[in-house]
Amino acid sequence: MDPLKNEIIPITNGLGVVPVRSPTLPPATHTNVWILGEHHVTIIDPASPYPDEQQRLDEILEMVMVERIVLTHHHADHVGGALAIQKATGAKIAAHPLTQERLDFTVDELLEDGDVVVTDAGFWKVLHTPGHARGHICLRNAGIGTIIAGDMVAGVGTILIDPPEGNLAQYLESLQRLRDLNPRLLMPAHGPVIENAVEYLSEYIDHRHMRTQQIVEHLRSIPGASASDLAQAIYAELVPVNFLPVAARQILAHLEWLEEDGQVKMSGNGYHLTQS
Repeated sequence: MDPLKNEIIPITNGLGVVPVRSPTLPPATHTNVWILGEHHVTIIDPASPYPDEQQRLDEILEMVMVERIVLTHHHADHVGGALAIQKATGAKIAAHPLTQERLDFTVDELLEDGDVVVTDAGFWKVLHTPGHARGHICLRNAGIGTIIAGDMVAGVGTILIDPPEGNLAQYLESLQRLRDLNPRLLMPAHGPVIENAVEYLSEYIDHRHMRTQQIVEHLRSIPGASASDLAQAIYAELVPVNFLPVAARQILAHLEWLEEDGQVKMSGNGYHLTQS
């Protein structure tokens, strides 16, 4: 997808996208604004807080009637342009109640798990999928085997699970739930459309378990290691040095999951395996 195109990029079955520049984590640089319908439309995650990008999106949407804005979750790289688009179009903003609690503005419609969003591009069922964020939702159109996935997966890179908002146990449960629905396509918030959806979700689940096992192995050789110590040991050759603090937050999510499972315990500033 070309983020520089000043038009809605058609994808499938009345579904289009406009990538907008947003303050997201690398390697991503843009957030996908998904467009449901061709005339009376619902848009997902108008993300950019930048005035030039807000104006660009507004101009692209001038030929359609925006009736609803759906937010997958509260992070700034998903909601940054919501109020600007609402001001320009009069559209209602919808989000999960737990997302509403984390926003500094009031939404017009609360979406719960199982609700259905009716659009010109069909019926989209709301799936509450916490893990990355407590109020995170996806939208599923079973008829075309498509899930708008928000930050459950990315078309480029992986997803940050940052405690306490991020919870690895919940994230894995949500990934499993999406996989069990046997989708054909995933429409992520960052990067290209994911066509091998079930395999991709399986890879995400396997990757998290691999990283957990890697942490356990390092704790065997470095007992008492902190999340920062483990990030240095595991990620030093994988990411730039200035990204290691973010990697440490990811490691912390795994450590909290292991602690809840009774496999590790915290002592001082570090972690120890409960069994050697």
